[in-house]
Amino acid sequence: MSQETKMIVTVGGIYNWPESISKEQRHRDKTYPKYNWCDIDVVNIENHNAVLDVFKKYSVSCISQRCGKGRHFFGDLVPDQTWIKIWSEIKPYADPLWQPHTLRVTKKRVDEVWERPVFHDNGNGNIIKPWMKSVMSFLNKSLKKDNSNDIYSAMHHSGLDKYFQCTTYRVEIKL
Repeated sequence: MSQETKMIVTVGGIYNWPESISKEQRHRDKTYPKYNWCDIDVVNIENHNAVLDVFKKYSVSCISQRCGKGRHFFGDLVPDQTWIKIWSEIKPYADPLWQPHTLRVTKKRVDEVWERPVFHDNGNGNIIKPWMKSVMSFLNKSLKKDNSNDIYSAMHHSGLDKYFQCTTYRVEIKL
């Protein structure tokens, strides 16, 4: 029986609140607007389509990306009450261990599936907002291995820190 090998890697992520909202504001008033993130850990196209249908129902444009064991979704900024409605409908499809406030934007491992992000217009007249361009640029640079090895520097150069609080965190992966 072989022994499982694990490794700790550092990845980059973005939080689902606008950069303009301070930590104090978030703690004082939990009803600030939020971006709708979703991480589903299955490749199943039905789950992908179900999440897209929820975003379409609420006229929220988003970006989806096939990565890792499933897909990531980056939904547009919405008022807190709308965020709660959307989250309650997409939660059954999300990774049960994942918290909906941050989403990874870097690969965990060199051989990870990491496809080009796709924009889904759900009522905004096919307008890709500046924050979406920034996220898509970063994800595409990750795909082409054009980002700096310094994760914070790479996030800054793609403009992510103009729109989001950026973070790095450690993840354990099985080899």
